[in-house]
Amino acid sequence: MKLIDLFKKRTPALGLALSGGATHGAAHIGVLQVLEREGIRPQFVAGTSAGALIGAAYCAGVPVDELSELFLSMDWPTLLRLSIKKPLSLFDTQPMEEFIKKKIGDCVFEDLNIPFAAIACNIVTGERVVLDHGPLAPAIRASAAIPGLFSPVEIEGRLLVDGGIVDNLPVEQARAMGAKFIIASDVSKRGKLTKRPENPFEIVLSMIYIMQEHGALVNSDACDCYIRPEVSQYSSWGFGDSAKVLEAGKTAAEEALPQLFKFRAQKK
Repeated sequence: MKLIDLFKKRTPALGLALSGGATHGAAHIGVLQVLEREGIRPQFVAGTSAGALIGAAYCAGVPVDELSELFLSMDWPTLLRLSIKKPLSLFDTQPMEEFIKKKIGDCVFEDLNIPFAAIACNIVTGERVVLDHGPLAPAIRASAAIPGLFSPVEIEGRLLVDGGIVDNLPVEQARAMGAKFIIASDVSKRGKLTKRPENPFEIVLSMIYIMQEHGALVNSDACDCYIRPEVSQYSSWGFGDSAKVLEAGKTAAEEALPQLFKFRAQKK
């Protein structure tokens, strides 16, 4: 029996959790391409940072074959302008919000084809914040706003930054949305920097990596199918290797298919 036929029979609610990981997020696209090919379509999606961008686009109905074009069309020098008037960050990410509106649409969560939630962090209280209603673009921008580098985003009176600080692999959020079987795609940075930090930017990155590693290790055990693309050899802050990163996502998803098949067979 084909995998697609198994998923059509007695299918429990399927959830997908997409981690943060900067430009390593391209691997999520490769994962989605394999799932789409096999007819495996999640009913709930939760994403953090880069995972929020990819997840929102997918849930908005952007075809998986066009997701790579959307991701690669991001012109970082244009999207990240120096924040002259905002003392809380080096860059102003308002242009990123405009890019999201242009590519995905100026829509709200309630318009999405698939229920979706983005994770952010309240920088004042340290609270994990679930964004699942209202305007989509500012929510994605907030979920990816690395503190100190990118300007915080105010939503409903809360000052929000990158959700990777508190929940970089939102497995439990997918479960809270109603998913019974959860696939997690994890492209978070693991390990330490290869050299001593030489500037504030690298210090912030090191801090984020440490927090991401702790959170992802905990949540990787909470999912039902863990997909970990091998992307450590590629820079997470440049688009030059994005095609290779995408292929790494495909490879990891292909390797996970037997695990999915086994699970479905047990549910007969």
